Amino acid sequence: MIYLVSHKNPDTDSIVSSLVMKDFLKRSGQEVKACRIGEINKETAYILNYLKEKAPVLIKNVAGKKIFLIDHNEIEHGGKGMEKAEIVGILDHHRLGGIETVFPIFSRTEPLGSTSTLVFKLFKEKNFILNKKQAGLLLAGIISDTLNFISPTTTNEDKKIAKELESISGEDINKFTKEIFKARFDMSGINLKDLLTKDYKEFKLGKKKVGIAVWETPSPKGILKEKMKIIKELKKIKKQKRIDLIYFGTLDILRRECNLVIIDEEEKKIAEKAFGKKEKENIIYLPGIISRKKQIIPKLANVLGK
Repeated sequence: MIYLVSHKNPDTDSIVSSLVMKDFLKRSGQEVKACRIGEINKETAYILNYLKEKAPVLIKNVAGKKIFLIDHNEIEHGGKGMEKAEIVGILDHHRLGGIETVFPIFSRTEPLGSTSTLVFKLFKEKNFILNKKQAGLLLAGIISDTLNFISPTTTNEDKKIAKELESISGEDINKFTKEIFKARFDMSGINLKDLLTKDYKEFKLGKKKVGIAVWETPSPKGILKEKMKIIKELKKIKKQKRIDLIYFGTLDILRRECNLVIIDEEEKKIAEKAFGKKEKENIIYLPGIISRKKQIIPKLANVLGK
């Protein structure tokens, strides 16, 4: 049995890609199960409910299992037991994070806006037919990960494939996006812990282990009113996880800007050098930045890698 595993704190793209990729591998004669190692967010829950699709099975430990990584390729982004699992495949659109395997594996990564785009390409190359539900799932994944095509990670291929998926699924991209983002920006029931952990990832940049949490919102002022509480909680997380640096950023995809919260002098020194901006009252304002993957990580890596 091969377990398709999305990353910790799974987003829509990782979940829908796992679900549709499961069918692709089954058609190729393999026994597979779509899994997740974290709770799904409100946006993903809306999409699964709307398209009448069950969420992947939740597993807490992947040790001893044959796993196929979907939408990630770094040990830090995997679940408990990753070091004792056998990685048999990788399908991703992020940077390569240094995973080593004992045996040759299937691995495909492309610089696209979403893994959902890559799943569609695999189907097309094999002349496999997507049904309406699968097309809707992949379309949602592309819309979500490209922020409706405004993210700097977006490619012309993402846009072209989204139009094909729109036709197959029968969904209207504009109407679908409106409902997806309505669920995405729903802050009801969200506490401080959720804010800092729902979209949190760790990265090995140079010799430093860096935690970066982000939250997409059209109303960052409400969140930043709790700045001192956020800083206090980030310091706790930094200590608990034994990491070198930690950042939290609000990503306003409407105004296309980021407010990066700075908790200490070490974070300040690195961030100011990386972004060429000065910290003011524990915030570095970053106009034009809305992507952790494409804009935040490379800047920090450029400094920490030297």
